[in-house]
Amino acid sequence: MGKSVKFILGFAMLFLCLNLNAQDDRRKAYEDFINQRTAEFENWRDKANAEFTSYLEKAWEEFMVQTGRKDPIGEVPEQPEYYGKTASESSNAHGMPSDVEMGFPEAMLDMPIYASMNSSESNVDLDFFGFPEMVPFSSSMKLDEVIAKEKSVAQAWEQLSNSEYMPTVEAINGMKDRYGLNDWAVYTLVKKISEAVYDESDVNQRVVTQMFLLSQMKYKVRTGSVGDELVMLIPFAEQIYQVQYITDKELDMYIFGYSPLGTNTPLYTFTQDFSMGEKLISLAFTQQMHVGGDMQYKKVNLPLWSEILGEDFSVPINKPYVEFTYDYPQSDLITYHHSVVDTQTSKAVLRGVRLKIIKDGMTDEEAVAYILNLVQNGFEYKTDYEMFGRAKPLFIEESLYYGANNCKDRVLIFSWLVKKTVGLETVMLGYPNHVACGVAFDKPVDGDTFSFEGVEYTMCDPTFINAPVGATMPKYRNTPPTIVSTK
Repeated sequence: MGKSVKFILGFAMLFLCLNLNAQDDRRKAYEDFINQRTAEFENWRDKANAEFTSYLEKAWEEFMVQTGRKDPIGEVPEQPEYYGKTASESSNAHGMPSDVEMGFPEAMLDMPIYASMNSSESNVDLDFFGFPEMVPFSSSMKLDEVIAKEKSVAQAWEQLSNSEYMPTVEAINGMKDRYGLNDWAVYTLVKKISEAVYDESDVNQRVVTQMFLLSQMKYKVRTGSVGDELVMLIPFAEQIYQVQYITDKELDMYIFGYSPLGTNTPLYTFTQDFSMGEKLISLAFTQQMHVGGDMQYKKVNLPLWSEILGEDFSVPINKPYVEFTYDYPQSDLITYHHSVVDTQTSKAVLRGVRLKIIKDGMTDEEAVAYILNLVQNGFEYKTDYEMFGRAKPLFIEESLYYGANNCKDRVLIFSWLVKKTVGLETVMLGYPNHVACGVAFDKPVDGDTFSFEGVEYTMCDPTFINAPVGATMPKYRNTPPTIVSTK
């Protein structure tokens, strides 16, 4: 081998060694940086927990429990109205064929999260929407008796903050990421874990544990005392209805406890939040929850859709998801509108509607009219109280699963279908005890229109049965609607 070749090889080896050493130095510097930042964050967390322990010992302030707010739309009519018919004719006109089986909800569906404490292994075993999971729960976290007083809650917080709690927090965060859980699902998971660890009589231990774990996950939550029991106090990113609350400095905090409370009951709580608590719990589903697996999808037949679409039509629905949303807190319709629709459900529905629009070569106006008729006649009309005994807007998957709904739910489905299949923007048109929809067509369309933010929207009412595009229910023709953007 020539001297020049040896020189080149030697130089290459030297360069490689220097490069590897440089990479090792950079890797070590990065690891040192990460370790330093982790230590700094842990020290900051420890300091925040210690400061909050001291704060919890101070006297809590008194607030009065307020009655849950009512939905501004109010109770919807018991019957829909029919286009071209009188009120008396409409009242008996709507009904399903006698041979159609409806998927009405049972008196109470089981929450698809089951949890039990495995004391021998210091963990909580979960059946989470059909998936086995395990969340560590150190014996150092197990609280003895907690009374609904400042000093006792402070002592419980101190014990938890000095315990081996981070594996529990990390496990919950891991499940949040794996399953695409929204904030309400995270709260439900934390609640189920606390209920697995403590008996029904240990309400205060459950509540303090819930507050502590959610606070470590950076949620803004509190606890409050009502008599001998603690309750959770949760501010939400959205407006909430039908849940009692207190207001502190214009911040509404909704009460979730284990015993019923009377209106104007005194509730005591602290007014300075945990310094790490920055996030408000949101009810919206910003991503699909991956729960239950493919085996948990139920094929739901929609015979009225089949008749209108001209083909046998069924749609897959994730049953555990529907069970989870059964007792979901009520919020504004825009919360439901902004929530994503299950991928399998969405594909089946949009495919059927798009195919019909393309096959028949429909214009935008014809397509919207077709979708309007589909939603008007594709479901049985039922009020929330008929179905659930309480006010409850439905997510799109729920409307399809139950096969029945009312104006609030039909607006959501209609708007979603118009946006996804025709690509036109919509607004919600709110009236007393009713809600309809407006569609922004690219060119003028006959009928009633409404101007909003410089755009003309044409009335489309999914609950005014058989009404064409542009037709407003007679009783609302002289009532200006409250217009809400769906963007």
